[in-house]
Amino acid sequence: MNFEVIKQETKDALVGNRMMLFLVLFVNMLIVGALSQIGIGILIEPVFMGGTFLVCTVILKERKVDFNLLFHYFKDLNHAAKLLAVYLLNLLIVFAGLLLFIIPGIIFSYQYSQAVYVMADNPEMKVWEAMKKSKELMVGHKLELFVFYLSFIGHVLLIIITFGLYAIYAVPYIKAACVNYYLHLTNQHIENLALENEEQMLLDERF
Repeated sequence: MNFEVIKQETKDALVGNRMMLFLVLFVNMLIVGALSQIGIGILIEPVFMGGTFLVCTVILKERKVDFNLLFHYFKDLNHAAKLLAVYLLNLLIVFAGLLLFIIPGIIFSYQYSQAVYVMADNPEMKVWEAMKKSKELMVGHKLELFVFYLSFIGHVLLIIITFGLYAIYAVPYIKAACVNYYLHLTNQHIENLALENEEQMLLDERF
């Protein structure tokens, strides 16, 4: 995966949209934070994760911000429930892995890191299908994703140094870049499957 292409596409898409995306993420944080005080933040967070995924996807593809998409999945309780189920199942699997040994927990966290995005992107899928799809997408990409996350360490340090002010620039960029990584990952997966099918058809024709 070409990180430079992913990051440049993200920067280009955020021109004129960065502040609005920051506001979307800020509102998300305020609502989840407030609801966490009464113990239900964890139930709402994955639904907002799906919403921010949609907001970022529209920015990346159409170069515009649709604030209403943040609340999109609250209109579809079935899909919201599936997002919550994927999120909680992911946490459970990672926690179980960490209880056994630290390394399995880390591997599981990357293996199912795209599950919420997959569920948000494919409302027709069942929960186990979204988990399975994330696992398929991450084959051969777990270390790559770790390096991708690590590439933002400079931005994180600048947020700390500036007492959070730099977050206005960095947080929308990092969030949108992670969504863009997922979009590239799925496109690459589709291309690989098409290539495999084509090769199989050629083999079938020969024999």
